[in-house]
Amino acid sequence: MTTLTLNEAADFLRQGDNFLILTHGRPDGDTIGSGSALCRLLRGLGKQTFLLSNEDLTPRLGFLCGDLLAPEGFVPEAVVATDVATRALLCKNAASFGDRVDLCIDHHPSNTGYAKNTLLDASCAATGELIWLLGETLGYSPAPAFCDAVYTAISTDTGCFCYSNTTPQTHRIAALCMENGADFSRLNRQLFETKSWKRIQVENHVFQNIQLSAQGKIAAVCLTKEALDRLYATKDELDNLSALPRQIEGVCCSILLSQVGPGRFKGSVRTDAPVDASRLCARFGGGGHARAAGCTLEGEGEDCLSRLVKAAQEELGYV
Repeated sequence: MTTLTLNEAADFLRQGDNFLILTHGRPDGDTIGSGSALCRLLRGLGKQTFLLSNEDLTPRLGFLCGDLLAPEGFVPEAVVATDVATRALLCKNAASFGDRVDLCIDHHPSNTGYAKNTLLDASCAATGELIWLLGETLGYSPAPAFCDAVYTAISTDTGCFCYSNTTPQTHRIAALCMENGADFSRLNRQLFETKSWKRIQVENHVFQNIQLSAQGKIAAVCLTKEALDRLYATKDELDNLSALPRQIEGVCCSILLSQVGPGRFKGSVRTDAPVDASRLCARFGGGGHARAAGCTLEGEGEDCLSRLVKAAQEELGYV
């Protein structure tokens, strides 16, 4: 793996053509926003570029992709991954490209270096910031659709600029997106305010089943397949639920387990100091950021939750 500077990554993109952009499974606003923005950027420079479809993509973010999706049979000359920290996180239909990623653009400090070349800046709140900086380096004149995508990437990965990873650079780039045509008011309402009635019911279920421990510092909840089926919730209605328990006063570690298969659970952890979410999830083979990370556990739901909670208690010195 070769680590590239911003200028070197820009040179790689400038010299190449026929790009295919990959995103990660269970996509969030940063991977889709960054991938869509990069696709529009490269097309704006005259490059043939497509975004590989993501089977987990839902309408909440799908509006960013428009006419960007790769046609069947497209053979790329270069493959780029956005916001994908490890090969295992690529969406399922990207598996065949896993060992031929030419460039990974990412901000996760846990990036495994699986790509031939990597542009990594962990000081960025979102990969979308790197996409904007690449556009500036390449002399790209930002179009409104590009600005919508970058704004989505940045705003969603910072909790609408509320999380501690937000920096002055984050705000500067968001402001530039606004100045160049991002429909920020519509995006803010769509991404952060509007909720379906089913989403309200899901949130109610989460709050009713939260388990508190460590003198109220840890809030944890497990969502089994049975519960999810009973709620008839879509993927959009299950998005970012891990942030909910953290809203409780005194909680510095929020843990949410969601069943993703028989005896298999995805853990999402959101924290405040002194708990390091990435270090906590690394105990279970996962990773991410200091304040937001994830992992996968196998076993019965309550047992998996108990193991994760115990690890969090150890991080806080309660065990």
